[in-house]
Amino acid sequence: MKKTMTWALLGIVMSAVALAGCGTTSSSSASSEETFDWQFAVGTDAVTAEGAGTTEWSPTFTINLKVVGGAEEDLFSGTVTLKSDTMWASEFLKAAVTDKGIAQDGIDVGFVTTLGDYANNAEQSMYWMYTINGLSPSFGCNQYQLRDGDYMLWTYAVVDWTATPVVPERPTGDWAFTVGSDAVTAEGAGTTEWSPTFTINLKIVGGASEEIYNGTVTFKSDTMMASEFLKAAVTDQGIAQEGIDVGFVTTLGDYVNNAEQSMYWMYTINGVSPSFGCNGYQLRTGDYMLWTYGVVTF
Repeated sequence: MKKTMTWALLGIVMSAVALAGCGTTSSSSASSEETFDWQFAVGTDAVTAEGAGTTEWSPTFTINLKVVGGAEEDLFSGTVTLKSDTMWASEFLKAAVTDKGIAQDGIDVGFVTTLGDYANNAEQSMYWMYTINGLSPSFGCNQYQLRDGDYMLWTYAVVDWTATPVVPERPTGDWAFTVGSDAVTAEGAGTTEWSPTFTINLKIVGGASEEIYNGTVTFKSDTMMASEFLKAAVTDQGIAQEGIDVGFVTTLGDYVNNAEQSMYWMYTINGVSPSFGCNGYQLRTGDYMLWTYGVVTF
């Protein structure tokens, strides 16, 4: 009973911390006036769904989804609002096609073979492929976590496996801190030759604005969770830590969470406070992750 109550309380604290952070960082996100080629015109389709096992603390995200079959037929164009504890791309796609009665195969295993009347055809090199904000993910859709406001585009077309990958523009904002000279390279457990490698920007600021770490972390992983990058950096640099593995950081360096003084470790990704603990939030190459130790008002 005591263990159950402890984890329940931890969940409440983490959710409150995340919500408090979201309220204080929205002004730091990219300007809504920025436009990019991958921001397709969003249609009128709208689906609302809920993933399995959600609770009152589970976040709700809305993404923009377009599914284009042969001859540029729009199978779906609009928004998908999903309440989930994981936010995988497959969940959003599955919610949309299920609601609209669109035939599908392969979504759950992350390799889509059929949507509507269009099925993968190896002889003609015709496949279903997807991009998130113009970038082709390094994971199947059942392993790639979406963020609120993302643009997910599925297209059925000839695939040229030799083509150079497109690197789309990314939003920028005042959250793009000046990156220092610290640099760490590491590898997660169980990786293979097929595992991707991402590089993110990391800054850790303790009390009195002390920079504990400022630089890049290059990491090879099959999951790319924020906790993996943070753990790699502090381990390499010999920085004391507690709580990274369970997603609720209580200690970094000489700075420890202090409930009496309302002092906590908080983190943002590209200026936004995630709705998940750091062990449940997937990073993308080029992200800016900032950890700060300061007063948190709930």
